[in-house]
Amino acid sequence: MPREASKRMFLQNAVADALNNTEWAFPLAECFHIGGFAIGVGSIVLVDFRLLNLGFRRVTAAQMLRYTEPWTLIALVFVLFSGAALYISQTFVYIPNPVFQAKMVTLIVAIIFNFTIHRKIASSPNPSPGLSKLVAMVSLLLWVGIVYCGIFIAFV
Repeated sequence: MPREASKRMFLQNAVADALNNTEWAFPLAECFHIGGFAIGVGSIVLVDFRLLNLGFRRVTAAQMLRYTEPWTLIALVFVLFSGAALYISQTFVYIPNPVFQAKMVTLIVAIIFNFTIHRKIASSPNPSPGLSKLVAMVSLLLWVGIVYCGIFIAFV
């Protein structure tokens, strides 16, 4: 076995052993994952609500984006690291699961969308109301889809 593959196997086995052989490690990783998602998606939803004109009318979407973006980025780091740990702990369960696969595809699309189109429209000084609403609705659908898939991974 090549040396690099051996290192990966050791890391995977060490993380999997830690998460699967202690009573509290897996639930703790899930708490970080779910908490990170709550903060990250919540901060994005605040911007989406502003783009939809459903509140926060005293601030612009650009201001809301500036206020919430650090929270989004920090939460994304927690979500990605805790999600990777959860994945490594039971790869044989997640790889063949079609709902997990849908979650990963949707997550990639949502991250790309959020940090390109969504950010551009939200930070624009005078975005078109129709375009703002469309971008916000697509954003909401993507993030709700990820949460939905995350919930139903265990049921497939």
